[in-house]
Amino acid sequence: MEKPECLLVRTGEIYLKSKQVQRRFVSILLNNIRTGLRDNKIKFRIELIPNRIYIYTKQIKKTIDVLKRIFGIVSISPVWICKSTMRDMKRLGKSIFKAGKKKFAIRARRSGSHKFTSQDIASKVGWIIEGGVDLSNPEKEFFVECRQKKTYMFTEKIPGPGGLPLGTAGRIIAYLNDKDSVIAAWMMMKRGCQIIAVYKNKKYVDVLKKWHTGKKLNYHRGRINDVTKKTHTYIICASEGGYCKLRRLKNTLILRPLIALDNKILENLSKTIFFNGSSK
Repeated sequence: MEKPECLLVRTGEIYLKSKQVQRRFVSILLNNIRTGLRDNKIKFRIELIPNRIYIYTKQIKKTIDVLKRIFGIVSISPVWICKSTMRDMKRLGKSIFKAGKKKFAIRARRSGSHKFTSQDIASKVGWIIEGGVDLSNPEKEFFVECRQKKTYMFTEKIPGPGGLPLGTAGRIIAYLNDKDSVIAAWMMMKRGCQIIAVYKNKKYVDVLKKWHTGKKLNYHRGRINDVTKKTHTYIICASEGGYCKLRRLKNTLILRPLIALDNKILENLSKTIFFNGSSK
């Protein structure tokens, strides 16, 4: 089977913003992607079209590992490309879509001017694939995005962390005193905040570094009062345990992103942040 030619990167709530804010957020996201890939010595080329980012690289797996930790990215798909003709789509579909004995469905979308519809694509490409069709409850899904001149085909959607790009919401201090405090910092990063870490254990900083892609993570070991004055940052995020130690601080706003989360949610987030490197 042919190797994927590029990666399709999807964003989410960025496109709920106004056009002006969209442009700024997309610019920050692209900068974070470029920085993350360059830091990992990955050769790449980015192509931007409405609501879609395509990253052309030969280092597919390594690139996915980086993208899975970039906030603002909802999902990633390794993509094969062909011309937007029914003949080319059928040829490529036969090569990459393998259902085996499983029930499958073709999810086709089309934009531009063509002599066929998205339903035509789904039926004609699906006709040449071995296996049974089940549009309601398939065991496998195959995807076709047909645009004016190029058609993109893919077989999976790898989840990214979602949220907003890092650096779109200013700076806050993260008080890292326990495992839950790392989760609290991660959740604020997901809302676009850059982190200034104040730590007691360096291993918590090392975990956040993996997710602070695109921006330099500043970190300090010492009294939190000294760090707030030095950095002129008076917003702090903390776990519930950290809040008990910080609540008497004056002239600071303490954010508690974990206050409404139960132990099951915290456990799942912990697995994502400390081990998996991906999140829905």
